[in-house]
Amino acid sequence: MKLMSKNNLLATICLGLMLTLSACGGDSQNDTQSAITALSGPPAAAPAETVVTFNAPRNSFAIKRTIYSFSVSDKGIVGNQTLLQTDKTNVKFTDFTVNLLAGDKSKTIAAADLNALIELYVAFMNRVPDADGMIYWIAEIKNGRSIEQLADNFYTSAIAYSDLTGYSSAMTNTDFVKRIYLNVLGRSEVDQEGLNYWTAELNSGRKSRGNLVRTIVGSAHSFKGKAEYGWVADLLDNKVTVGTYFSIEQGLNYNSPAESISKGMEIAAAVTATDISAAKNKIGVTDTSFDLRTSPPPAPTVKIVTTLGTIIVELNPDNAPITVANFLRYTDVGFYGNKIFHRVISNFMIQGGGFTADMVQASTYAPIVLEANNGLSNVRGSIAMARTNVLNSATSQFFINVVDNTFLDTSGGGYAVFGKVISGMDVVDKIRVVPTGSKNNYPDVPVTTVSITSVTRTN
Repeated sequence: MKLMSKNNLLATICLGLMLTLSACGGDSQNDTQSAITALSGPPAAAPAETVVTFNAPRNSFAIKRTIYSFSVSDKGIVGNQTLLQTDKTNVKFTDFTVNLLAGDKSKTIAAADLNALIELYVAFMNRVPDADGMIYWIAEIKNGRSIEQLADNFYTSAIAYSDLTGYSSAMTNTDFVKRIYLNVLGRSEVDQEGLNYWTAELNSGRKSRGNLVRTIVGSAHSFKGKAEYGWVADLLDNKVTVGTYFSIEQGLNYNSPAESISKGMEIAAAVTATDISAAKNKIGVTDTSFDLRTSPPPAPTVKIVTTLGTIIVELNPDNAPITVANFLRYTDVGFYGNKIFHRVISNFMIQGGGFTADMVQASTYAPIVLEANNGLSNVRGSIAMARTNVLNSATSQFFINVVDNTFLDTSGGGYAVFGKVISGMDVVDKIRVVPTGSKNNYPDVPVTTVSITSVTRTN
């Protein structure tokens, strides 16, 4: 690659950066239109059933990744927290819509390809990408399209917004190079040597505009750390960092295509080779520790050791926070040691956690609020709280469903499921078939005691 002067280098880099941003998604008219839309803003409105709307700005809320989903908390009202169901993937505020899938989607392609996609946006419109657009392009890569193919087609998107980019389908390669100087360098004059070189590369067919972009971007990175031209690579890296922060870490989209373009350009323009703080200030999100790339925390699990074997239970504090906290309270003080499974019905469930071997009921903490209808069901292997006919009466006793008992989800107000067996259902099945009888006027008590030796956390 020829680099004869600083001007030529800048032309090269700018051409690369500009062209890389203009990729389209395919060869058909429909694919082209989809790509144009993806470049300008969200590719399409998210299906209504996936959107949760809050009538306030993003900064009024804190978003937190939970074990299975996300929670949205109103910063101004203590305890006002909305737990999102797993099918709710978009959170719309008055200023932004957050696509909660952006972080996980970003991990499905190579990091180099992810950065290259952001460079496409930075290059052609000098704007940061939005989350929905990035998710669209990630899918294109996963469908087998290379960055080079996307770069070759991006130009179609740019000429669709010629009033913003200055590109048009009728422009010559000479005008194209001049436009790069004007758009990116802010210069109305082009050194003749650079103009001749890059125009000849395009006219000869040795480089397509997309291919040339990839070459130029690579060249820009190669100057990292060098005294004279290192700032070029630093600027590119900083714009990628801000683009990643906006679209992937924060998962942001402006609520209209026009804002996505205009404000995205303002953010990118605020980036310098030495500073990204001004650009982040323009974004203005105060929940800066939020990062959609962060893996969800592990679900708490407990080990129930019995005289017939060990059962591992995964708890679900997302859907049953009060019930899980209650169960762990008893677990942490060693309450369940030397208790028994005192009620066993082979075609229904096994129940324990409240009686000693001589059928004396242990003292407990105060009862808790019933968390039935929490999205979890009394299916085989699920663990739920036992209670009396009074709804808010559960204390320490729990039961494990040995068959699907979905009628318990609503029967008499419902029974709160708070986890599931993830290991040891064979032990549960051993317990379910033990011989039972009456003891101390209690029915369905195992003839041979099935003791709970201990219940402890495993993580």
